[in-house]
Formats: sequence, structure tokens, C-alpha cells
Amino acid sequence: MAEIMPFQMVHYGPEYSNALNSLITPPYDVISPEQQDSFYKSHPFNVIRLVLGKQFSSDTPEDNRYTRASNTLKKWMIDKVLVRKPKPGFTLYQMDFRESDGNWKRIDGFVGLLKAEDYGAGKVLPHEKTYSGPKKDQLKLLRACRANFTPIHAMFNDPEGIVLKLYESLLNTEPEQEVRDSEEIIHRTWSLCEENAVHGIVEFLRKKSLFIADGHHRYETALAYRREMEARNPSTIGQPDNYIMSYFTSMSHPGLTVLPAHRMLRDLKDFNKEEFLRRMSDCFEIHDLDYNISDLENASKRLSSKLREFAKVGGHFGVLFNGEQRFRLISLRDPENFSSFLSANIPESLINLDVTIFRELILGHCFGLDKEDLENHIEYTPSAADALKKTMLGEIQVSFILNPTRVDQMTKVAELGQKLPHKSTYFYPKISSGLVLNVF
Repeated sequence: MAEIMPFQMVHYGPEYSNALNSLITPPYDVISPEQQDSFYKSHPFNVIRLVLGKQFSSDTPEDNRYTRASNTLKKWMIDKVLVRKPKPGFTLYQMDFRESDGNWKRIDGFVGLLKAEDYGAGKVLPHEKTYSGPKKDQLKLLRACRANFTPIHAMFNDPEGIVLKLYESLLNTEPEQEVRDSEEIIHRTWSLCEENAVHGIVEFLRKKSLFIADGHHRYETALAYRREMEARNPSTIGQPDNYIMSYFTSMSHPGLTVLPAHRMLRDLKDFNKEEFLRRMSDCFEIHDLDYNISDLENASKRLSSKLREFAKVGGHFGVLFNGEQRFRLISLRDPENFSSFLSANIPESLINLDVTIFRELILGHCFGLDKEDLENHIEYTPSAADALKKTMLGEIQVSFILNPTRVDQMTKVAELGQKLPHKSTYFYPKISSGLVLNVF
């Protein structure tokens, strides 16, 4: 059902192989302003100049972050800072990473091109809602550069490991690129150009639906761009404008890891903590936790461990308010009967998920917020310690610590044609920007 194809991969020239740790970045949407500045300083050829260029007060329609990215890309291609593979293929991409308990895990997949199709066609299935702002930004960058700098992450069902068998022998050879990033994640890549293996992968996935794990904004941007190109010139159908670079992994891979996406609220006007707690008591039991908040790292681990006790039940959250020195654990009073607090159109498959309970009960009932217009008031992080630290420093008014959404919950929602709230999953680790690019 899904249409994928090999491509002529673009990567840094071989003379930069020893400098990759100062050339790559995470995906644009997890880069802070401080990190952006650091990446700029790390190397004059750092991919940040393409992925997330700086903005200046002097920017004009002719000179801005998008036009500068386009000019930089063209120059780097001409100067062979970036080089293109002569033969189409896939990039095998492997990552070694540490879990929170310190144990190492490994995940691998391949990078290729995925045809951007309407969700209703059933070939590519989303699982969460998107914001309009990031899509507008990414569309401007795509128009200017005609390139993908970071793959989206798509998953396929392959319990027998058929795709892995087609490429696993290559993983036992010396990688073409290997780098340890700032988070101590080890990235390795190989080029898979052997025609039988490439054809086998293409044909296997032709029979499958794909689930978007990460990159919904970029996928919808690619779809909008494809429509633009077809409207201008219908003969572009089937051309590179119709595809987006994607990292494909099996849902059965033992290294597939989903972290929680904790919620942090800021810039709330007239925020009244006591009124919020009063409303919260309508539907939640509230318990104080006697964790030593001065040791944030240990306290956040204890809080996350406590929440994991309720991972299969749902409706439990950790809470920290700015200005307080205590955590709270809130637990849904009646998990079987809280529908009176929900919007009328919530599908049954979503009702008992923590991300839905947070959106409907905490944001809607307790805060009285417009759940569709929170883009400027909410931040997300997979790190409980990071959320709690920002709250204590006053950058955040209140943080909520969640359990992760499970892969089976995500795929069930996607198969039913429904969508989870914004940022319901955080697949880890993130594939980097810079090790493989798609330049049309």
C-alpha cells in the first residue's frame, strides 16, 4: 500500500568524517535557542544553517533564514562540502543509546523516500494532531531549498523480520559514517545499493500501511508542497516533489523506545493555583509526595517510578507548581465514570489515555483553557528532571509528569482513523540532521 523508493543520498564529503560530531544536529523541533547558537559556533559547515537558520531584525523577503539556507545548500553542493551518491539506494541507519537505567539499547532501520499521500488513502497513518505554525515555517524552507534535511520516522508491521533479513549482513561491515553526538548516542550509517535487497524492501512495504511515529508536521508540509507543485504543473506527478525522506523501522524491533512527553504550562494570565486545585479535586484525588526536591535528578526518577506503577491503569500524573517545594500525585477519582467532563466527540479508543485525560480534564475543566489554542502556552519534554528544573526556576508555571503512550495504543488509534492530542509520543532516540539529506 505504501510507495517508497531509493534515492541518490547526499551526505558530508569524506574529508569531514572526523568532524561529524560538530556538523550534525537533532531535528529542528527539539533544538533550543541556546543549542542553536552552540551549533552555529561548533563548525562553519554545521547543518544548523540549513535546518534552523538564525533570524535577524534586518531580514527581508529577499534575505531571510530560508533564502540563506537555500544559498548555503547550493554553495556546499558546489564546493563538495556535501556530496551526492552516484547510485540510488537506501541508507541503513543504526543508533546505540542508553536507557534511563544505564543499559545500552540498539535500533536500526533504513532511510528512503516515501510518497506523500492523503491520510484518507490508508497508506500512511498519522496518530497525533499538529500545529499550523511549524508547518508554515517548514513549507517556506521546503520551497526555498527543495530538500529534506531530517527524515521523518515511519513504522511498519514486520513481526518476522523480513526487511531486516534483507539488509542485516551489511550491518556487520565497517560503517561509512559513525559519530557520537552530544547526548552520547552513537549513530552509524551504511549505503544499501544492492538491487535485489532494495527491490525486496520496496515490494514488501508496497503491501503495508505505514504509521508516522515522528514528523507529522514535516509529512503534512510535504503533502502541501506536493499539491502546490501539481497545481502548477500536473506533469510533476511521480517526481521527487511528491516524496519525503523517511526513516523506516519495524514496530517489532526490540530497540523501539517511546518516552513520555511531559507537559509544561507557561504565560497563563490570571493563573490562580487555589482555584485550579479546587477544580482538580472535582475529578482527582490529590496526594502530597515527600520527595527531597533539592535533589531533582533523584526526585524525578522516584516520581517517574511511582507513575509507572499505574502505567496500565491511566489517569495518574505528577504535578509541580512554581514557588512550591513539594510534588503532588493526582489520581483520577473514578476511572470508569468521568465522561461528564469530556467533550462530546471523544472516540472511545481515546477516552482512557493519559494524554486525553490531561487535555480534557486538566486543560479543559481544571484550567478552563481553549484546548485548540495552546501553542504559545505549552512546552513538551521527555525529561522529568528538565520539566521540574524549569518549573523551580520560574520559566514554567506548572509541570505535569506523564507516563508514555504505548506503541499499541498509538497504532490502534491510527488504524481507526483517529488522532491523539498534540505531542502524545516521544520516540527515542531521534535520528540526526546531517548524516543523510535528500536534495531534489
